[in-house]
Amino acid sequence: MKYQTLYKIVLSDNRSYRWKRHAFFWLAVLLYHMLRIGIMFPPIKNMRSFLSLLEMALYWGVVINMIVSYSVVYFLVPIYLKKKKYVLFTIGVLFLYILVVLLNFAHLYLILDGPVFHAIGMNAEKILTAMIPGSIRSLGNPPLICGLLLSLKILKNWHLEQLKTETLAKENASAELQLLKAQVHPHFLFNTLNNIYSFALNGSPQASTLVKKLSNMLQYMVNDCEQPQVPLEKEIKLIQDYIGLEKVRYGKRLIMEVEIEGSYANHFVAPLLLIPFVENCFKHGASVMRGEQWIKLDIHMKENEFIFQLSNSKPLEADSTNMKKGIGLQNVQKRLELLYPGNYFLNIETTTDVYTVQLRIQLHPVSTGDASYAIIPKLQPVVA
Repeated sequence: MKYQTLYKIVLSDNRSYRWKRHAFFWLAVLLYHMLRIGIMFPPIKNMRSFLSLLEMALYWGVVINMIVSYSVVYFLVPIYLKKKKYVLFTIGVLFLYILVVLLNFAHLYLILDGPVFHAIGMNAEKILTAMIPGSIRSLGNPPLICGLLLSLKILKNWHLEQLKTETLAKENASAELQLLKAQVHPHFLFNTLNNIYSFALNGSPQASTLVKKLSNMLQYMVNDCEQPQVPLEKEIKLIQDYIGLEKVRYGKRLIMEVEIEGSYANHFVAPLLLIPFVENCFKHGASVMRGEQWIKLDIHMKENEFIFQLSNSKPLEADSTNMKKGIGLQNVQKRLELLYPGNYFLNIETTTDVYTVQLRIQLHPVSTGDASYAIIPKLQPVVA
């Protein structure tokens, strides 16, 4: 909590913290000058001497430096220096120096000549002598304090720009994710409705069963998939329901092996992330092959590592390039990169008669829907 408060005071652009940041800065400057001037002061023996020290520290340390610093940081730099008007910037700095010298002169004659000067052991004759080193010191101290204030402002502005850049990147990524996820729905529905349509044309009584299964899947897609993360068991259930729809369509000519193992409690994953792989194996495998086909799906957890392996038979004349670059696969690859950059392993291989997908994601069990992910260094393929 203390760290957050300090962070907001130093770097926040909120008005409630901005004045605190300036107040702390000038308080630190005041204390520094009280220490610096106090070293040159005679020993403080009474309140009068202390007030004299405080007055000089306020004037030399705060008032003069405020005039110079705020004039440079909030006027000369943004109006002239940033716009490369170097001559006007130099004239402005020279004007400030002359102003500081005149203020020092007025301060020495009108304020210090009297009780304050006597309190620090000086008299009016020494005022003129003090003017020369005082004017020289004006070239060193105000630029130092001004530089510190400008550095803090530059640091704060840089930090705010970084936050804006990160926020914009997150918003763009979020918008792209929403678009990619939205593309899954029509692509998925088109294929499934085509299957149901073929059964309806043939007057199959199974059409109504398929519609019921599709209704359950749509309920999940409409209600649960609006969240950025969904329970892993629900995503697996969607895959099982989809496979159930396809098994009815292909009947005995499709050999389907599904192995699901491991504990998925409290694990979460991005919705509709896995279904494009399953769709792809039917689209480019079973649907275009005659005779007996096979699909093998292996899903399991290994020390919080989610492993998804899918293999299917494919026709010898199939175009391997199209199988790897379909819209659905391009979609899921983009989503993986946006959601799990550096935290996943994806390998797609195709031979003359077999198509294989291997996906691994490290998932940490959590108690809420906000899953956290650990980086997987140099993931290697799982040996089947």
